Amino acid sequence: MTDKAPETAPPRATKRSLILAGGGIKVAFQAGVLQVWLDEAGLVFDHVDGASGGTFNLAMMCQGMSGTEIADAWRRTEPKAGVSVNVRQLARLAYAESLFTLDAYRRNVFPMWGLDWRKIRSSALDATFNVYNVTRQELEVLPPARMSEDFLAACVSLPMWFPPVRIDGDTYIDPVYVTDANLEEAIDRGADEIWVIWTVSERGEWRPGFVAEYFQIIEAAANGTFRRVVDRVERNNAAVAAGLPGEFGRHIELHVLRAEVPLHYLINFSGDRQHEAVDRGVETARSWCAERKIPLADPLPQPLLETPVSLRFSEDMRGGVTLGVGEESVHLSVHLTIATDNVERFAGDPRHTASVTGQVRCPAFGGVRELTGGTFQLLVDDGDPTRKEMRYRLHFTDDQDKPLTLVGVKTVDSGNPLRMWSETTTLHTRVLRGHVPEGEEAIGEVTAEGVLRLGVPDFLRELTTFRVEGPSPAARAAGLARFGMLFLGKLWDVYARPVLHPGPV
Repeated sequence: MTDKAPETAPPRATKRSLILAGGGIKVAFQAGVLQVWLDEAGLVFDHVDGASGGTFNLAMMCQGMSGTEIADAWRRTEPKAGVSVNVRQLARLAYAESLFTLDAYRRNVFPMWGLDWRKIRSSALDATFNVYNVTRQELEVLPPARMSEDFLAACVSLPMWFPPVRIDGDTYIDPVYVTDANLEEAIDRGADEIWVIWTVSERGEWRPGFVAEYFQIIEAAANGTFRRVVDRVERNNAAVAAGLPGEFGRHIELHVLRAEVPLHYLINFSGDRQHEAVDRGVETARSWCAERKIPLADPLPQPLLETPVSLRFSEDMRGGVTLGVGEESVHLSVHLTIATDNVERFAGDPRHTASVTGQVRCPAFGGVRELTGGTFQLLVDDGDPTRKEMRYRLHFTDDQDKPLTLVGVKTVDSGNPLRMWSETTTLHTRVLRGHVPEGEEAIGEVTAEGVLRLGVPDFLRELTTFRVEGPSPAARAAGLARFGMLFLGKLWDVYARPVLHPGPV
């Protein structure tokens, strides 16, 4: 017997795991999240797990790249640099081993990312790469020390699209049918917090066609497996809270950032769309952190192009607005010049924001009124790629110099190509008192509302007003083409979904 009180065990340090889930090239969005979580929030992870496309970002992490460096690697990646058709197999038709190979990724993309296998294999990061061993019919979890170019290719070798990889007599493929986010590995390694970046679509749609059905099967497998593990964690936490041991013996906190990313898993020809996905990840992660009161450091300024390409065009819309219930409609029209001084930045910005100058013309507000400021956003969405909006915010004053804001929205969401013209030319309009900033429209006092339209003659005239300035004729042509492809690609997301969703351009 002793009177000495028993020593209390020191509190167990919280262990945090990061799950870089798969999602094909949607993981470009994941790279944008890493820029925020790693560099701006300064989050530190004791363990990082990657599956399928997420292993690309994990490989870059293992060699010591920062979140911003990983995001920049995706920003400068041209999709065509990774495309290589499996020409030798095409003649075999239905018995072809795959449609494509990863040879172009090995030859072009991996070196462009600066992958250094010596650094990766000697990484001090507690990391795990998931790959499926077909020969042994089991999931293998590899540490950095075992990684190679062949194994990284195997981690993303999606059957039928890419050939399996044979290493030391065994055959390997992408593990997506078994797991697209190995939460169990993080739990087995003692994680108390698990942070997941999830970009596999959860829309729950089923569309016909080989390509659509192939990836819908993947969504079913990935989401189904992920949700089963999440359910187990939630049941475990409920048991622990009730004083029971639970399946895992401790409370496990899950932090999941989910997003519908407007990139197809594999089929994409647009570097601008891929760049936008990265910046959308940055934007979403900053909002996600703000909601959870996670402090962020100031982001690094974006580098300026020495000779950016600028673009502008004019637009005229006209219609009627009412000033109150029971009031007669009065004529209102706008003459606008929409401009961006950097087409590249405009195309990569998830908000696609341009400046607006011009006039509002309405007798109720004093006739012709010059704009004091304004913005235009081209076919943006708030997390649902199938619903786009063209948003106008025009600041002006009435004839008594009282500030007003015209807020207009063209909603593009029917998916019916026969309604494309009406949806892209009809502006639902409200005039609010004061200069109302974005996000505060709901509390603004409405003084007038109605509908403006872009007529066929106005549209044809608008096409003649496009002006592009840049350092060379080739740069100007490329800038105009980028704007056009951006516009058509956004319309594809809404109207061409039965063919391929999201669009490849």
